[in-house]
Amino acid sequence: MLDITTQAVANTAPLHLKDASGNLLYYKGQPVRIHLYGPASPQYARIEERQTQRALKRAQDNDGKPSAMSSDQRRETTAEDYAAVTASFENFAYPPAGKASGEDLYRATYSDPALGFIVNQITRFLADWGNFKPASATA
Repeated sequence: MLDITTQAVANTAPLHLKDASGNLLYYKGQPVRIHLYGPASPQYARIEERQTQRALKRAQDNDGKPSAMSSDQRRETTAEDYAAVTASFENFAYPPAGKASGEDLYRATYSDPALGFIVNQITRFLADWGNFKPASATA
């Protein structure tokens, strides 16, 4: 019988970033990456909770009717959520954030509309549990 635990996913995985044209990014020969907490992690569970709470609050504030966020609100909440599931940046900086670090740095980076292609990559990456399968695991 298959020991199903051999299929367990890791809590984090690196996303090798691509530029807006789809080319993998490198700095001095090293991959430019974002290390992300995945769907099996407590960090990811917390953003799912926040997303549900925000949706319920919007419905309450609108007499129970669904309401969409503005594009600015959507960008900011996405930046907040993705900052919460970012473990680290590797081989890149975001100078407009100044001396910010951790979640403040991540949020500033993800809030920049000119870097929206990064947010799109994170969205796709987090949606695929296979990205979090440990490299040493066997099928």
